[in-house]
Amino acid sequence: MVRLKHFRRFTTAIALCIGFLTPAYAGVIPLFNPSSMIKKNNFSLKTATFLANDPFSLKTLLLSELEGNAHPRSGNNTAVAIERLDIGYTHHKYGYIGYTFREEIFMDASKDTVDLIYLATNKKDLPIGKQFNLSLHIKAYKMQGIIYANHLTLYQNSEWSVDVGMGIEGLCATQMQDGYIKGYALATSKKDYSFSGVSHYRYTYNYLYDLTVNPSTAYGFSTHFSCVVKKKNMTLALLANDLFSELNWKENPYSEVNLQSSNKVYDENGYAKYNPTVWGKEGCSTYKQQLVKKYSAEISYIYRHKFFYSAGSQYMNNFALPFVTAGYRLNQSTSIDVSYETRYRSFSITSRYRGLLLGIQTNDLFQPSTLGLTFGVRF
Repeated sequence: MVRLKHFRRFTTAIALCIGFLTPAYAGVIPLFNPSSMIKKNNFSLKTATFLANDPFSLKTLLLSELEGNAHPRSGNNTAVAIERLDIGYTHHKYGYIGYTFREEIFMDASKDTVDLIYLATNKKDLPIGKQFNLSLHIKAYKMQGIIYANHLTLYQNSEWSVDVGMGIEGLCATQMQDGYIKGYALATSKKDYSFSGVSHYRYTYNYLYDLTVNPSTAYGFSTHFSCVVKKKNMTLALLANDLFSELNWKENPYSEVNLQSSNKVYDENGYAKYNPTVWGKEGCSTYKQQLVKKYSAEISYIYRHKFFYSAGSQYMNNFALPFVTAGYRLNQSTSIDVSYETRYRSFSITSRYRGLLLGIQTNDLFQPSTLGLTFGVRF
């Protein structure tokens, strides 16, 4: 049976853009927080990655070409890969300046799309006569640049303080994906189906039907904002990343095509293999790509100077990541905390010692579909 390469190639892009690297704060996804910069002269390296998807374990998704168990959720199924590296210097008066490297992938697919991909890839019986409504969206980019950030205290007295911060990045991007596929498939037998769809798709490499194109480069910017309000042992932290952003792609390739299952052969077991018919328009043009906006709100409380509790939520790409955290401070330089987020049902543990930060996050010890790694050092 066809392995749905024209849909599955989007999922393999996840494996091509992942590493181990950004700043780690309370929360789930890596975010840049201008208000976290300590007002003294120091060098810092902060790096984190967050991988998560609804229907498959990371091993199944990245290493076994979807040959394994699946657990799709009703409605949209999401896949996220966010990686960030920041290396820079903070001056007590002039703020932070540094180098940043970023990769992000966001995908969502309908449950029917995931079901058909899984059944076809694993050569399982199709439900005869079922029509699958297919929908898959992707946005991704790989970039690096220079970032400047600073923060200031707007108000402070014996009980209250209000701190605001801002960061701005100048970026150069070399890889991108941006587009969608929509259509339907009809199971005509347990081993065969027909499909028809349309795709509007921009890219630096075409994973839809293996089209190699000339390199494309983009220059742009992004902005980050923070606000931290403190009253005695209570803190409210608000954060927005990529609130205003733009990548200006030059001669960016695009495809506006139709796809149909016209060409078909069968393997020795009777499963259909397709070389899909593709027709439409291809070309290159300038394109302004927006980065995905990310928000975070968190309220925290410190009890007896040693115990730390917080609750909050992050939001991006039309879904939320609520979380709760509990921590313990052994002394002024050492602490440990544990968090739980409800969207992917994952736990994390983070430890801090002097200027060193280590953290790991997962939802399963043996077959995780969510994984986060964090490392930071300041000296």
